[in-house]
Amino acid sequence: MRTIFNIVSLVFFSHLSTGWALDIALPEMGDSAGALISPREEQEIGQAFFWRLQQSADLVEDPEVNSYIQSLGYRLASNSDAPNLNYTFFVVSDPTVNAFATPGGYVGVNSGLILTAANEDELASVMSHEIAHITQRHILRSFENSKRMTIPRTAAMIAAALLGAADPKAGSAAIMAVQAGSIQSQIDYTRANEAEADNLGMQTLVRSGFNPEAMPSFFEKLQKASRFYGGDAIPEFLRTHPVTTSRIADARGRAAQLKVKPRLSDHEQFYLVKEKLRVMMAQNSQDLIKYYQQQLTEDKSENKDALKYGYVLALIKSAQYTLARQHLMPLIDKEPDRLAYQLALADIELSVGRVNAALDIYEDNQRLYPDDRALTLNEVHALLITGRPDRAAKLLQTQIELGEIGRQVYKLMAQAKGDMGQKSESHAWLAEFYYQSGLLEAAADQLHLAAEAAGHNEYQLSKIASRLREVESAMSEMENK
Repeated sequence: MRTIFNIVSLVFFSHLSTGWALDIALPEMGDSAGALISPREEQEIGQAFFWRLQQSADLVEDPEVNSYIQSLGYRLASNSDAPNLNYTFFVVSDPTVNAFATPGGYVGVNSGLILTAANEDELASVMSHEIAHITQRHILRSFENSKRMTIPRTAAMIAAALLGAADPKAGSAAIMAVQAGSIQSQIDYTRANEAEADNLGMQTLVRSGFNPEAMPSFFEKLQKASRFYGGDAIPEFLRTHPVTTSRIADARGRAAQLKVKPRLSDHEQFYLVKEKLRVMMAQNSQDLIKYYQQQLTEDKSENKDALKYGYVLALIKSAQYTLARQHLMPLIDKEPDRLAYQLALADIELSVGRVNAALDIYEDNQRLYPDDRALTLNEVHALLITGRPDRAAKLLQTQIELGEIGRQVYKLMAQAKGDMGQKSESHAWLAEFYYQSGLLEAAADQLHLAAEAAGHNEYQLSKIASRLREVESAMSEMENK
């Protein structure tokens, strides 16, 4: 009998050639559904989805953006009903307003949603809502009314629903093929799930020190925007997370009953990350510069420093380094310990060829922010440019030991080891990069190359053989779907 993982993989990987829409928002996963699937199988479904997503969508790789979204996500998750689950938070480079959650603790946020959120509380409200979908295992609960369905049939329904997030027509067709007449009941369950996610998400917000009123106010903002712009402009988040006037009113009523216990939080970082994303997403640098010039002339908000920072990044993007420095230095004089400003200054130094000056900035800030991921990865890039791979490898190894892993870290480690002449280890680390990216065959190929380069190093050969067995086992699961 096919496993749940294999059935879901069949749906995921048989559609490799169809493309993957970025407006992903899933029907969601409760405790009573645990009889249908084990935590391990749930994790495998999420991993398969994330592998496929990485191959089909542009994920934001910027370490500052990722560090911020992960920090915010872990803060919320630690105050959720399931703080011990393994969570993965990431940003999809897509202008649509959307967020989504999958089995296994994967929470994605589109860059468009971050740019639309007025403040950190609004962003946190959406993320806490998605975390609640995970803790309550809403995807399986959507199907638990079908008591007569076998586990494989239930898994097929889950896979069809996941596929529907990427291609609504294909998803609906697949669901109908598995069980006719189930769509209406699924919608009904989704409404119940949404209300539960609102309630639990709001509690998570309060425990995390955020304003629960942000959730209904943000949903109301999106709802009003969709009315103004018309049906085709409805934010994808509202298409997949239907919001009614009564639901907003209910959420607002619950928020009024919850007492906020504010916690220390660097809200300014949200605005800086938002402007960095704006610059990263912009296609025309000159239009971007004009935007900031106009905003700085008209804007009288408290976040003017963030706008100035965005303007600096826009100038760097258009190679106007002298002007960028002139506008950056007043920000640094005002907040010399603000890491985002220091990293921007280092970017300018690197861009004009002053690599050692950039390294000095990184080293100075390591004393204030030891082992910060964004700082470390930027420093690693500079070290590799200047031919100091041994120092780069040590910094990366510390990140790995701290649990700050990911395909970006693995790829840099592969480069560092290669520059050090350690070919076997370079191939082995590149294998980890491919594995994290869902490219299992490429990972296996790199491990074979690592074994060839290991010579008679029995310890290295043993490690490679063990890892190769794990990779080939995962490949076998895929092939035997």
